[in-house]
Amino acid sequence: MHTAAVDAGVGLVATYGIAVLLVVFVLEGALVGKLIPTRTLFVATALAVGSDAFGIASAAVVAVAGATLGQFTLFVLVRRTGLSPESLPGPSAPDDGGRLLRWLDRWGMAAVAMSNTLPVARGSLTVPAAMAGGDVVRFSASSMVGSSVYATGLVAVAIGVDAAVGTV
Repeated sequence: MHTAAVDAGVGLVATYGIAVLLVVFVLEGALVGKLIPTRTLFVATALAVGSDAFGIASAAVVAVAGATLGQFTLFVLVRRTGLSPESLPGPSAPDDGGRLLRWLDRWGMAAVAMSNTLPVARGSLTVPAAMAGGDVVRFSASSMVGSSVYATGLVAVAIGVDAAVGTV
């Protein structure tokens, strides 16, 4: 499944350029594209656009910008709809939302940055931060910081893959 998605992604990058990576990371940031193998696609794209410093750095910048833009968009949409933790349906939603809100209360926007460094948790605090009335500028900055750390890790993987392939 992932191989077909990555092959399709690399094919799109070959056709449309690095803008494909931007779209994929915007979708991931907005929590719409959580099933897209973004990590694998990032590494493949970074190597496809060039394994030199400029190619890999441009992939990282595009990924961070896309993820931040996606999270910003979701944050604003949640704020404009006026969602509150009490308005979430289902018995488990308030517990999960409450736990995330407690993280925000305890750590502030640093929790957003920290969650964005973790592959599975990326973006998980976007909705709670918006519902809690967080500042959009501070949220965006925290999102960008966490996504930058995440992208740096992906760059290290891309460099490692490039070095391993180059030695074969």
